[in-house]
Amino acid sequence: MDLAGSERVSLTKAAGERLKEGANINKSLSVLGNVIRQLSEGKEFISYRDSKLTRLLSQALGGNAKSLIIGNIRPMIHREVADGLERLWNVRENCIWEADESGRHGEVYIFDHVFNQECTNSDVYGSVVKPLVDSFMEGFNATIFAYGQTSSGKTHTILGNKTDPGLFQLVSNQLFQHVADQVDKRYLIRFSYIEIYNEKINDLLDKSNQGLTIREDIKGNVLFDAREAVVDNVDQVMENMM
Repeated sequence: MDLAGSERVSLTKAAGERLKEGANINKSLSVLGNVIRQLSEGKEFISYRDSKLTRLLSQALGGNAKSLIIGNIRPMIHREVADGLERLWNVRENCIWEADESGRHGEVYIFDHVFNQECTNSDVYGSVVKPLVDSFMEGFNATIFAYGQTSSGKTHTILGNKTDPGLFQLVSNQLFQHVADQVDKRYLIRFSYIEIYNEKINDLLDKSNQGLTIREDIKGNVLFDAREAVVDNVDQVMENMM
């Protein structure tokens, strides 16, 4: 599973172009493994910076955007342990490589950060996400998305559980702590929750509000006709997520 974060310091193009670029990213993500493997033919190492995915991200997020590609290996689930499966992925610093059952060394993939199966969501947050939130507090935009096949751990990484809170809750904790620390300022925080699926935008806070349209104002801000809920604390945010 990959987590990518970006800081946008300049506006992208029209809203329609953004959706088109996002669709291109989705197409590339669906064949991520094949892309990297094809690019790495004949090479022992391949830097993700040379991959098609990274180039698409850089174009879609804006020319001055900074993207980080993160590898996060989940622990084996109970079913895999019961079936006698063995872990074949090895991690060292910012590299992941595959070893087959005979122990032979496979392809090596290089990322900005790699987290092994012992790492928690808090580890990922502290190393990668918190700096993005700090930058967001200073006025920059930031994006975090999780990609991976079914059962790769995306939902757990984003939503977590009671013992290992997900990135969404950890971001909310930091945001509201920042607000509480600014005793001389007042903040109004609005929360929206949308889904983009098959090029259709749905409002997850209002199930009757489906097929949303987007537009862009004269300042380049993207506007959705989605419901916005005013939230005062983390609990209210999480309640809206349920």
